Amino acid sequence: MWLTVAAGLLASGAGAATVTNYRGGNTPVYSRTSYDYVPSVMKDGVYRMWWCGGIAGDYILYAEADSLSGPWHARGSTAANSYNTVFRPTGNAAQFDGIHVCDPSVIRVDATYYMYYGGYGDGTGTTMIGVASSPDGLNWTRLNGGNPIIVPARDYRTVSNPYGAGQPSVTYVDGKFYLIFTDSTGYAVDGNGGGQFVLRSSDPTFQTGVEELTATGFAPRTAANHTRHSLIGAFSVDWQYVDTNDTFAIAVDGSTSSATRVFLFNRELSQQVDQFDVAGTWTEGPAIVSRPDKHAVASSTCGTVPVDILRSVGTGDVNSWNLARSGVDLLTGRSCDQVPVGRVYEGSLIQSAGLPLTLVRNATRLQFALAAPAQVLSRNAIAVSADIFHRIPYGASMHSGAAVYGAAGRPAAFYLDDGRLWPVSCLEAITHNNSSIASMSVSQWDSIAKGPSLHCVK
Repeated sequence: MWLTVAAGLLASGAGAATVTNYRGGNTPVYSRTSYDYVPSVMKDGVYRMWWCGGIAGDYILYAEADSLSGPWHARGSTAANSYNTVFRPTGNAAQFDGIHVCDPSVIRVDATYYMYYGGYGDGTGTTMIGVASSPDGLNWTRLNGGNPIIVPARDYRTVSNPYGAGQPSVTYVDGKFYLIFTDSTGYAVDGNGGGQFVLRSSDPTFQTGVEELTATGFAPRTAANHTRHSLIGAFSVDWQYVDTNDTFAIAVDGSTSSATRVFLFNRELSQQVDQFDVAGTWTEGPAIVSRPDKHAVASSTCGTVPVDILRSVGTGDVNSWNLARSGVDLLTGRSCDQVPVGRVYEGSLIQSAGLPLTLVRNATRLQFALAAPAQVLSRNAIAVSADIFHRIPYGASMHSGAAVYGAAGRPAAFYLDDGRLWPVSCLEAITHNNSSIASMSVSQWDSIAKGPSLHCVK
């Protein structure tokens, strides 16, 4: 019953998508003496990885690397296979995450990192989903008062698989968090308790404005529709949004242990449009490498999407589980004329010979005279052709010493050549641009049109 797509969702033309440039394999790129599995991986200058590792039970660990092939190491260390322990159980068995925390899914929206995770406490007897936030991806604060944000749909003691609600994966599309997760107690699970359910909300804690994916599209979540529609009959998936062809890519353990399968669903999640396999053995839980907002990583070629997977490999002994990588390039067949180029490079610093260093913000070009302020606003730089550069609409230019204005109760903001104020979240971007803050009245500040906000990353 694994890897079944909900009835009616498979498009008649869906088949094996075209992929090329296989890379990686089954050799671990990260290994310890204990178990490591279900990673979440972000390209953010370096590659950043959070995963579930055995310490005194399940803890969430962190390492980073210049290459997906490693060496992976702790922040502040160069020792291969070192790590930071960044998130622990509370230690209070009566709390939902008192004994284990696992299955992290990490995203950065603006300047804030969010980590969705599964928690287990002996007092609850089942898994529930929580969320924490961080300014840097290393130091985390539990949200929602430390309470779970998603609980099992039914009493776990009344179903065949008591696992509960967990294995979350998040992406961020058009101002909303999209969360896909397992709930073995859901009403639409298969015979093994497998099922993937989808919620979306502009609230990262999913306590307000929550919509659920139903058989007829998204609708406000109610007791009557909750977990009544499963997108895929599977466990432990990871997903991202692919701007190149406007699809959701969902990576899931394949029907055999020799490959990870990637499903492509349309923007409405109403139909599967394609699928492909990425060869490589697995033991549990793939991660699909993403940019910070959990969209696909950009390439230098229109229509080509890098799809890299990290997953656990090993034997039946869980303590043998280490992390390996594999990947392919997805060839969508789309030309630059058919690709929303601005969205594909959103948040990236694009570089083209003879042209200014440019940050893509709100799918427009913010061009810099100096590299230093640009580099505190994004760590992902990519070389592109002049053709791709000019396909992204011009937004504004930040000249050295550009004016910056602040007002009581308002953020400092660059006043740029488009006649708008671009609010900025940190002093470093201002000082690195040789700028200084001048004051104006609140009414003056409010009367000027606003550009996109600029967020410094840590």
